[in-house]
Amino acid sequence: MNNPALPAGLRIARLVGAVLGAFLILNALRDLTGIWPRWNPATVTWPNLLQAACVFHIAVGCTLLLPWPSIMRSERWKAALWCLSLLCVAFAFAMITEVMAKNYLAQAAGLKAKPPVFQAVLLFAVMAQPPIAFFLRRPELLD
Repeated sequence: MNNPALPAGLRIARLVGAVLGAFLILNALRDLTGIWPRWNPATVTWPNLLQAACVFHIAVGCTLLLPWPSIMRSERWKAALWCLSLLCVAFAFAMITEVMAKNYLAQAAGLKAKPPVFQAVLLFAVMAQPPIAFFLRRPELLD
C-alpha cells in the first residue's frame, strides 16, 4: 500500500475503503449477535432474511478488505474487478430493499419513515470502490 507511484488521494480512498469494509463486518456482527440491532425484533417477522443480509454485509466487508493494489496488478485483475463491481451493485440493491422495507414497516405502523441517510452513505461509499480499484491499476488515467 506504500506505493509512491499512487497519488495520495487514491491511497486515502483505499484506506477509507478498508475502514468501510471493517465497519460493514462489525455492523453485521452487531446485528447477528442482537446487540443494539438496527431492526426492532418485535416488528420484524423475517429473521432468516435479516441473517442472510448480515452474512452478505460480512461478505462485502471482507471483499473490501482484500489487498486490492496487489490484486489489480495480477493477471486476473479483470475478473476481480467484475466480481467487485457485481458485488457492489448487489449491495446497492440490498440497501434499496432495506429502505423499502423500513418504509413499509413505518407505513404499516402509521408512522413516517426516517430519511435513509445511513443507507445512502453506505451505498455511495461502496459504489465508489470499483472505480478506486480500477485506478489502482491505471493511476495515470486520473487527472
